[in-house]
Amino acid sequence: MKIKILSAVFLSFVLVILATSCATEDGDEITCPTCDNETQLLVGTKCVPIEDIDTCGPDGHSHGNECHCFSDQEPTEIGGAEYCLQQGCSGDNEDNSQETEDLEQHACEHLGDTPEEVSAVSSFDEFSNAHVDLEHLAQIELTTGSENFVHFPGQETGEVAVFIDTVGIVDGFLDAEENELEAHNEGENSDCPGDFKEVWHVEITNDSGSVKPQIIRFGENEAEQVQILILEIGEEHEDR
Repeated sequence: MKIKILSAVFLSFVLVILATSCATEDGDEITCPTCDNETQLLVGTKCVPIEDIDTCGPDGHSHGNECHCFSDQEPTEIGGAEYCLQQGCSGDNEDNSQETEDLEQHACEHLGDTPEEVSAVSSFDEFSNAHVDLEHLAQIELTTGSENFVHFPGQETGEVAVFIDTVGIVDGFLDAEENELEAHNEGENSDCPGDFKEVWHVEITNDSGSVKPQIIRFGENEAEQVQILILEIGEEHEDR
């Protein structure tokens, strides 16, 4: 009888050991393959032929003729083209692509909002009198034949997308000291191109920990008004 009890205890102990070892095997964790970064690049958890990867991918996108990498790395030149290399073994690349698509869709959802009316100012020194909120559709009343300025809050270092219903009306983006901000025209919003005909991605540098104004400059034109929407890139946007 004692032998049977000892055998049962021993068997239970062995089963516990086996169960524990199975739960911690390497197969339960993602293992990154080693890609040569010449003929193939890491995308998600696989090495993908480089000819199947767009320029500035897999961890970035293009701003005109320049690459913007999501992980703040410098682009890597391979075979005469620039790429943003994925930094780890994960689905981050797919997440970034989906994030851009979701942002454009989210912008289109705001088209049903009642726009906030804002009167632009014709002097940079008066920009504080023309405020546009983030995440709010705004209708900007312009003074024809002169430059116009409005400002929006820059919360922290990052990037915002500015959706505009008129082509060629934006003349630049500035900080409060009138320094030019890095900005790139991404073209139309593919989800609602007839409504948001231009999308600008604007880089904001603000390490102060406080909100600082960022200014949109509209060039001299004959337009009397323009609708815009400003969204932070990288923020989660719930469907409205």
